[in-house]
Amino acid sequence: MARRPEQARGRRGAEAEGLVCAISVRHAKVLVGDRLLRCRYGFDVRDREGPFTRTVAAGDRVRIETPPRSEPLIASVLPRTNYLSRLHGPTRREQIIVANPDRILIVSAAAEPSFRPRLVDRVLVASERAGAHAVVVVNKVDLAGDRAEVDDWAGLYRALGYAVFLTSVATGEGIPELRESLSGGITVACGQSGVGKSSLLAALDSRLELRTQPISERWGKGQHTTTRVELFPFVGGGFLADTPGVKSFGIAGLEASDVAVFFREFQPFIESCRFHSCTHTHEPDCAVARAAVEGRIDPRRFESYLRIVTGEEPEAGDDSPADEDVGEDAGDDGSES
Repeated sequence: MARRPEQARGRRGAEAEGLVCAISVRHAKVLVGDRLLRCRYGFDVRDREGPFTRTVAAGDRVRIETPPRSEPLIASVLPRTNYLSRLHGPTRREQIIVANPDRILIVSAAAEPSFRPRLVDRVLVASERAGAHAVVVVNKVDLAGDRAEVDDWAGLYRALGYAVFLTSVATGEGIPELRESLSGGITVACGQSGVGKSSLLAALDSRLELRTQPISERWGKGQHTTTRVELFPFVGGGFLADTPGVKSFGIAGLEASDVAVFFREFQPFIESCRFHSCTHTHEPDCAVARAAVEGRIDPRRFESYLRIVTGEEPEAGDDSPADEDVGEDAGDDGSES
């Protein structure tokens, strides 16, 4: 069998391992040592029909080859420890947002746009599935009309064992404490458009120069500032990953019984359900549903669960523009370092 030209060249070129910091349609930015290289995709990692929308994701560790007289190419993706993903609506395939995350900042806003617990809960499920450390961040607390409501939601998530930070880029509240909690590995910020992810990351590390946009007057919601996932070295060590804002967050690849496992407060009750395959939606003698009625499970969280397993969107009647793709640039900026 004849060798593929790039394989033959690769055997004569140098090999190295690197970290994918950003992807576009034709190239990826890969950090190799202290050099950021623009790499094309090798034959074995070009996108094909499969479970994922893209073969390579930001956060991937990859093996690259540097053939003589040709730009570097990604030859293979090294095994992933985990990944954060969501359901890609147009293709119904799984879309990896960031590979190998160590912690996930689930960023919401106290106001402008309003706090969306259903979206927070969906990203929490994806974080639990990934086995990454989930951190709930309620930003823009300086704009909160009712601080007691913000504290109530914060108390709910803290009671479940999640770290919760209340932050304001305008006043600096919570920023030092959040910064101190982040060290090493890959930290990815995920949340709705307009909640201030980019501004928050820039406040955490002043070296980051991330663009921001005002809230859309028409929709009362955030506009997309970040158009693709990108990893930036963090002053405290490791990397911060900024991501495009989302309007919805579909859960990919999980049955109802699987989703329930990732609601922490459900776990003590699941084994007491009458049916082993209980979906906790309609079955008789469901211990989870009974616990929600009795207040041992917060009914707001149980409602989030029901919306996930029934396929209902987090916010019914939301007529704002659809999300852009997460994790990939529609074009190729042609930049290289």
